[in-house]
Amino acid sequence: MDYVMTFNEEDAFPRAREEFIRVCGFRPDSEKHKNMLDAATSIRELGVDKIKIRALLAAFEPDVLKDDYIEIDGVRLHCDSVYLMEKEKIHKVLFYMVTVNECGCESEQILDRVYADFWGTAYVDSAFELFKQEITGRYIDNEKQKFELSEAFGPGYYGMPTEEIKTFFKILDGDKIGIRCHESCVMLPIKSCAGLFLVLEEGAKMPEKCCESCVGNKSGCRHCSVRPKGA
Repeated sequence: MDYVMTFNEEDAFPRAREEFIRVCGFRPDSEKHKNMLDAATSIRELGVDKIKIRALLAAFEPDVLKDDYIEIDGVRLHCDSVYLMEKEKIHKVLFYMVTVNECGCESEQILDRVYADFWGTAYVDSAFELFKQEITGRYIDNEKQKFELSEAFGPGYYGMPTEEIKTFFKILDGDKIGIRCHESCVMLPIKSCAGLFLVLEEGAKMPEKCCESCVGNKSGCRHCSVRPKGA
């Protein structure tokens, strides 16, 4: 069973603003940058009504984790790094999608459109953190046993090929929150993300940091020449 979550734009705005300022490189001590931020904020205000923050969550038992893939109702999701996990210490597998829809901008000015795009990205990052807080409260904080949330896994990192995004749409019904996947593997709306978390026992073995940027390969983790020996 999957669950639809909604979040308020007002709750996402403070973190989104911080992220927007960071991405733009605005300095608080610069009058020029203050004026630029004021202009960028006005662009956000023009498109803020179109921002709709929604998330889709589905929780599965750890038996969906196989050797180097995840299988749910006959659908296989390839992820090399599953091979590296201590599966007996994993409690839940959480699949998710998050979208903010968009921060629209009808201006013909290129800079205005760039600002709108940056706002959209900043809101996705903020929405992801709100979602992460929600599932932490649901699956970590309320448990008597000591669990922790893994790093996010997803297409393009931790040994999962980018084209596996299509498989996510076989497991989750993106239509429930207005997300679809283009044949080119691009999600629409663009300001969306998908992945999975693991709820696991504290201290459980996970893939190394060098696995974060791995998009997967045919030989798999067993023959990786980059991963530290013994990992």
